[in-house]
Amino acid sequence: MESTLDSAGKLSVSTRPGPTLVVLTLGIVAMVACGISVVGSDALWLPAMGDRILESGSIPEGIPFAATYSADWVNTTVLGQLLFTAAHSIGSLGVIVAHTIAVLVTLTALAVEATRRGATPQRTSVMMCVVAVGAAAPLLIARAQLLSLVPFVSLLALLRREQERPSPAIWWVVPLLALWGNLHGAVLVGVAVTGCYLLFSRLRITPVTAITVGLASLLATCLNPGLLSAPRYYLGVFSGEATTDESGMWGPLSLTNPFDVLLVLAALILCASALRGRRTLWELAAGAGLLAGTVLAARNGIWLMLFLAVPAATRVARTKGHTLPASRSSQAFAATLALAFLVGASGALALRAADFRAADAESARIVAAASGHVVLAAEPLSESLAAAGATVWASNPLDAFAPPDQAAYLAFLRGDAAGARGALESAEVVVAVPGSAQARLALESGYSQSGLVGSYMLFRRV
Repeated sequence: MESTLDSAGKLSVSTRPGPTLVVLTLGIVAMVACGISVVGSDALWLPAMGDRILESGSIPEGIPFAATYSADWVNTTVLGQLLFTAAHSIGSLGVIVAHTIAVLVTLTALAVEATRRGATPQRTSVMMCVVAVGAAAPLLIARAQLLSLVPFVSLLALLRREQERPSPAIWWVVPLLALWGNLHGAVLVGVAVTGCYLLFSRLRITPVTAITVGLASLLATCLNPGLLSAPRYYLGVFSGEATTDESGMWGPLSLTNPFDVLLVLAALILCASALRGRRTLWELAAGAGLLAGTVLAARNGIWLMLFLAVPAATRVARTKGHTLPASRSSQAFAATLALAFLVGASGALALRAADFRAADAESARIVAAASGHVVLAAEPLSESLAAAGATVWASNPLDAFAPPDQAAYLAFLRGDAAGARGALESAEVVVAVPGSAQARLALESGYSQSGLVGSYMLFRRV
């Protein structure tokens, strides 16, 4: 609650509402995430890489778990791979735990920043609910993107505080982007948003600082194992075959996809709420860029959701005045509620642990049955097999391979026999669900059934 003037014109000070509602919202999100989150594509290739790095004590050339040529690939995200390896040390369940923690830290950071800027617990909770619904896919499917969630909201908090009061603290952008670049390629989103702030806000205030921080930010994206070859990695990501495949993770927004429909509805709500307040030019420019990126690839919608969250919760400017902290009883109740949700979330994960162990064991049995032969499988199974020690024909990161091989693998995923010929002729074992398009391709290409492992059929070349 904010301070007001009473009838005598004196400043009155009121108690700030407690955080109970915000904690309740975060707890519900945590319970849902722990109860239904799954490991998706573009996740388990990271621990597969991290395992090889730890085993060899060095960064290997290309993708060591793939048979297809990839020696030209530039590995910039070694730190992210090692972090995933640590999480995966207890199996797929560890990835879900890491994912849930990243989601909660991200939403908590948004709540803290919104509250600092004057948002009420009610508006903050509504904002988090809208973000959670609109970004349901990235918040409930563990992918490599989880490595970018906390860096992105941290960057936004820094830039918005610099907007309020410009200071030398803007230089913290550089090490933040350097760290982010060692984790995940979405650091380019952070560079673009930073560029909007520097160009449309900071340049007219401290032009020398704006220009030097901008140049340093670009250089920061090269402060990783890729060094001066890092730009080639980023170019490979955005020019790969996967970016033109509308059925994959880079597909554009589609109103036939329920998750995309939720994203569009949530974005409209957040935009309408955010635009009711006075917004700076750099925020409008950055928001427009993120909106365009979302239309081109739905996977970019998470950045739009996180960017709009705080402005949507604080649609009016912060009022000057004094507020007292929430009462101790309110804080104590919120802490007790948070502890209860922590226990509940841990219990939900414990109940699912057996399923994750069974899936990991199934992957290990498939690897043993493949007997060291090159395996061709659809994602995310291909990554699970790579993490279990198999040599796959190709897998994520798909941009590591030559364009023809990328196209062949994508054709295999689609069930396109002509396009997948190169993959089918090079692999030795195909692993697929019986009756699936991939199983049909294997039989049509001269493979024969050799055994059933769990829910997957192995096909060997005749």
